[in-house]
Amino acid sequence: MNTGAAPSDKAAAMAGTRLAPAGQDWDAVRVTRFVGLQVIEHLGPGIGPVIMDPAARSMYFLVPPGTTRAWTDLPQCTTLGETNHVVLPPQHKLTPPGPYWLIPAQQPLASAPVLREALETVLGPRPGTTPETPLDLSRLTFDQIRGWNCALCGTRLHRDRSLGTHRSNTGLLTEATELWACAPACP
Repeated sequence: MNTGAAPSDKAAAMAGTRLAPAGQDWDAVRVTRFVGLQVIEHLGPGIGPVIMDPAARSMYFLVPPGTTRAWTDLPQCTTLGETNHVVLPPQHKLTPPGPYWLIPAQQPLASAPVLREALETVLGPRPGTTPETPLDLSRLTFDQIRGWNCALCGTRLHRDRSLGTHRSNTGLLTEATELWACAPACP
């Protein structure tokens, strides 16, 4: 059975990376690759340093420390500050395999308000939910959380759309999890 890259390939991909504490020199904003590339397209490459993590299909925008503490309301984003760590690739690593700099670290840190505005523009209103009908995270089933069934109506997904990343203090969603719904809309 083929399980992916050989151990030596995985070691080579991670060579020179280091685990660095967020919240000291910078905070990080983690988004999916899909969202992150749209943000870069919206703002251009002058946004600041960006780390690409191909294995997790995510990107990390680096912003000044402490500037994202109040970002709890932004879907599909996870802010990483004082209690978190981020895998940093070596300064010279600009291509995969493994984590690499999509926009090199020599750039100044991104402006948190500018990044947030771009994220809000890219994300737009979340389809399928309105303030009158919020998503009740406590009622989701395992199949809805795993992305097999629609998080809104519960039917098996054949075509889907992201509802963003959600997290709850209790229940099955204690870690940030991307939820999915029927596309283009629930039946």
